[in-house]
Amino acid sequence: MPFLAPVIGAISGAIGSVALGIAGVANALGLGAYAATISSSIIKFGASFLINSAITAAFGKNAPKAQDIGRELAQQSTSPAYRYVYGKCRATGTPVGIPVKGSKIYGAFLLNSRPSDLATFTLYLDKREVVLTGDAFDLDGPGATATEDPFSGHVTVWVSRGDHTAPPTEFTDDAAYVEGVDDNLWKTTDAWKGRTMIWLKLDAGDSGKRQERWPSTPPLVEVEGRWSLVEDPRTGATGWSENHALCVRDALMNNPIRGYRAGQLHSSFDADGPNACDEVVNLKEGGSEKRYICGGTLVFNEGEIEDQLNPMMISGAADFIRVGGKLGYAAGVYREPTETLTYLLGEGFEFPDMLPGAELVNQLRVSYLSAARGYETADLTPWDIPGALDADGGVPAVKTVDLPFCPSPTQAMRVRKITGLRQRRQERIQGGTLPPEAFNLVGGATVTIALPSPYDALDGVYEIEGIHPGLDPIGESGEVAMRLPASLVKHDATIYDWVPADDEEEVFDEEYDDERTGTADPGALSVTTGDAVNLNTGGTIIPRIRFAFDPSTSGVTGYEWEHTGDNPIGGLLGIYQTGGVIGSDVRDASGKVFGFLSVRPNFFYSIRVRAVGPNGNSDWVEIEDVKGVVDIVIDIPIEGTAVGGAGEITVSFRTPNDPDFRAIEIYGSDTDDSGAASLIGTAIYTSQNTIVNINEGSLGTSVTRYYFARSRGDYASASAFTASVSATTDP
Repeated sequence: MPFLAPVIGAISGAIGSVALGIAGVANALGLGAYAATISSSIIKFGASFLINSAITAAFGKNAPKAQDIGRELAQQSTSPAYRYVYGKCRATGTPVGIPVKGSKIYGAFLLNSRPSDLATFTLYLDKREVVLTGDAFDLDGPGATATEDPFSGHVTVWVSRGDHTAPPTEFTDDAAYVEGVDDNLWKTTDAWKGRTMIWLKLDAGDSGKRQERWPSTPPLVEVEGRWSLVEDPRTGATGWSENHALCVRDALMNNPIRGYRAGQLHSSFDADGPNACDEVVNLKEGGSEKRYICGGTLVFNEGEIEDQLNPMMISGAADFIRVGGKLGYAAGVYREPTETLTYLLGEGFEFPDMLPGAELVNQLRVSYLSAARGYETADLTPWDIPGALDADGGVPAVKTVDLPFCPSPTQAMRVRKITGLRQRRQERIQGGTLPPEAFNLVGGATVTIALPSPYDALDGVYEIEGIHPGLDPIGESGEVAMRLPASLVKHDATIYDWVPADDEEEVFDEEYDDERTGTADPGALSVTTGDAVNLNTGGTIIPRIRFAFDPSTSGVTGYEWEHTGDNPIGGLLGIYQTGGVIGSDVRDASGKVFGFLSVRPNFFYSIRVRAVGPNGNSDWVEIEDVKGVVDIVIDIPIEGTAVGGAGEITVSFRTPNDPDFRAIEIYGSDTDDSGAASLIGTAIYTSQNTIVNINEGSLGTSVTRYYFARSRGDYASASAFTASVSATTDP
């Protein structure tokens, strides 16, 4: 028969597609009794097909990365995104209320839009672990408190797992709502019932370490633990599980968009799927893991729920299947054929060409959710699909596949292999009809095709991509006949083979370091005061304090500095004001960073500096109780005289001929000691080279007094005392 040659050509990969008349094939195979024309009046029922939307989506727009989702969820909102957190992972808290009272924030953060297991948890603030002591789950108690720097004494924590009825008692006691006064504080009804919440009382603390402790306000809140409670239809129990099939089933049934009822889900969700996910896979370095686990945050939005679950499905190499009106689960495992077909029915079958080049992939780059990196995205080594590049003529075709719900690098490797090899399958049978023996087959099932020679080129294992059971009312000999139009793709068990020693690669996944490397402190402060650093403008002297320090050993962008205000009694006031920023390249001759503070003389100041760099700010380095000094050398008064009289003495001095002179002070004492002398009256402001007289009365008889004088200038400067002059009152 002349059409057999092009049929065999199509089977062997010739370009184009060929329709083979099934009656001719049946006759050639000696199966004419089964050959019949498929009437357009076939009554179809119970269609079943494999939904490859997860893989299709994986090769299309990439799924949001965990850190991108976390960044969005961290934004403050009174209408936070509805989310379910599955498995064991790190969840980002959305601030839903962060009122401030005094120096404290009383903040509530939504973690999961439903109850959670969270038997234990680890808190991270701005990516730093917070070590806690105390009972965080007792909302009526004092909570759990941080015990290590920089959070010790500044963080108190309460966690509610969805069974609470009010905020922590401390919130409603210490930060209570008062109408018209404190409208933004907490009522007992502000509970966020049925949600998993973390409640944080955060104390700003001293200003010296505030920037390091709270680099962002509110802080990024993340909690690591075991999350959503899911039902296991195998036992009827509800509890925490990271089983991939059970998590998908839960999302389908309990989502806020369109929840499936149990009767709308295929039995593959009841046992086959969960059992396949629970199978144990050995690891190269010893130990084992469950075949498919699920972890991550599912954020619901508009659109079909099945589409929103695609990132979760591809993370477990799973596909949805439709069986009649029910949705089922095809696990990422090889399913042994349950039927062997030795003949085919129908008007014609098509054997399509290879996939278009735009759909072919020969290298995969896969990302997954890395526990070692704080449950952020990590990448596997780019993987070349074996033999694909040569088969594609050496033209690279690279695709990126994100697995945001895959918290295991070895699971990601297995999903990568399955995804890549499944995508390379190209031999298909389409457009024909399977015989009644295939009635029990559904999408995702496999069948063995074993045709007699010369059509055994078609033989092999095929996966059912779609099957549409129906009845032909015309049938053979006028009887009703079963007809099963179907499409199949050549399948292979080796797609799922996994030999850890050969297939498992080394994971170059640097462990996440939650220690803030920060910026090294600058060196200790030293200060210089006096004429050497004061600013003399020619007519006015501006007193200054010069401060200097060794630069930070870190790469910095500059140095912030602050100072306290005028303090005449010494001691750190603690009220700092900004002084400005010193450039990172400012150095003096000795290599120190330096700056100047203009001051009032004889007043005390405190100064502090810190380094600013790409890794954050250093701690403050400070020096306290520094006093500005103006060193003005003024000549002493001259020509002192003292003349006694009746109960009084008249004293005179000539002021010096010195431009820095402003006033004269005259002191008196009963002894010849300026240290024991007391100021007579007040300073007398006069001009230079002028005789100044004062009279000290009410001294009594025969009293001897000693007198000293000194000059005064600007900025409280003073000369030395003169030698004494003395006189005695009349007897």
